[in-house]
Amino acid sequence: MVFYGDLLLITPTFSGLIRGRLPIEISTRGAKFAEEAGQSGARNEAAIRKLEGTTRDLSEGLATMHLEVERLNKTTPSDSTQRAVDSER
Repeated sequence: MVFYGDLLLITPTFSGLIRGRLPIEISTRGAKFAEEAGQSGARNEAAIRKLEGTTRDLSEGLATMHLEVERLNKTTPSDSTQRAVDSER
């Protein structure tokens, strides 16, 4: 446990000192530096914008399909007749 704890704390600190910056977060997944945190925020923003665009496109397509179905329902005559059933057998 002590050896693992030392690796978890000393390795990112040593590499951070070599690069001239210290990690802002140390977890079991590794050390996170300030630049990486900023890049992940920008990456998340880009993904959110892409998903919003996809959602908007899907909503427009759904509205178009709904209008098309309504138009087809109005133009198609409904057949409310039923075939006779021979129930006396």
